[in-house]
Amino acid sequence: MYARFSIRWCKLLFALAPLVLVPSAALSAPTVMPQTLRILTYNINALPSPVKRHKTSRLNRIAQILKERRAQGTQPDIVVLQEAFGSRCDVIIEQSGYKYVVRGPGRKTGKLARGTSWGVEGGRSYTKRLKPQKFMGSGLIILSDYEIKNPVFTTFGGKACAGLDCLANKAIVMTEISIPGMDTPINLVTSHFNSNRSAKAPGAVRLRAHQKQTDILAKFLSRTTNMDAPLILAGDFNTKLPVRYQYFREEINALDAAETCLTTGMNCVLGGETLPSEVLYLTDDKQFYRSGSATLLRPVFIERNFREQLDGRDLSDHDGYEVHYALGSTKKADQ
Repeated sequence: MYARFSIRWCKLLFALAPLVLVPSAALSAPTVMPQTLRILTYNINALPSPVKRHKTSRLNRIAQILKERRAQGTQPDIVVLQEAFGSRCDVIIEQSGYKYVVRGPGRKTGKLARGTSWGVEGGRSYTKRLKPQKFMGSGLIILSDYEIKNPVFTTFGGKACAGLDCLANKAIVMTEISIPGMDTPINLVTSHFNSNRSAKAPGAVRLRAHQKQTDILAKFLSRTTNMDAPLILAGDFNTKLPVRYQYFREEINALDAAETCLTTGMNCVLGGETLPSEVLYLTDDKQFYRSGSATLLRPVFIERNFREQLDGRDLSDHDGYEVHYALGSTKKADQ
């Protein structure tokens, strides 16, 4: 009897062993880092009336394109918008389907780095407005499928602007984007720098303002980011003028995504009918990046998009500038 009991008891122990010894966390699927990160920067040229009229239908079409791409599963993971002024732009937020929304500083917001009254928005809280100060706010909006944490900003102020650009409270916004499977969030930075001839100011004044803004960006990055975290700079930096681009590149510690894509021989392609010149230097819209200590970024696809016309008009005076980054880890496979 004892032998029969022992055999039965051993069989029961072996049957229960997987349930007793395996931790519950191991039963759930591990968090997998996505293979690519799609970033779109787009100046939508939504200047307030009467500066810019006939814009609502075109904003609706931009929203519809993003909605259609989401239905196809090809939407950008993160969208940064410039010149998104006024409530008409809310249609993009409402229809594009992004879970996380951050607005840049409004007209009254001063030069504050942290502890601000604005932050990550959810639901319909994005309709709340700050009291006006300047004629326009920063016009910056960040939309993301991934969680946004710790948004911070700095405004350029009156001394770092020229001409008509001084009417807007232009700024730099940085957020931390939490990507599944990544130990360190990605620092995403966007801004809209001083325009050139359209600012209606003397050339030397425009150049000096742009260089001051570049200096402010460089100091902002050194204060709010570190080399351990990967970084992506995406926005309308107005660097088409060679002297502007050269100064900008010398001051920021980041790689030009288009240069990496087109001049290093890496596995990177241009989409659609995009020309190399449209993503390299003959553009004000740019993306720059650097890898982190544990996360590798590499541009693998660049496209200029949102080029269709509506009622004979372009959707914006800018095209979209979309970059897909391959994500990798520096950790060894056996770790």
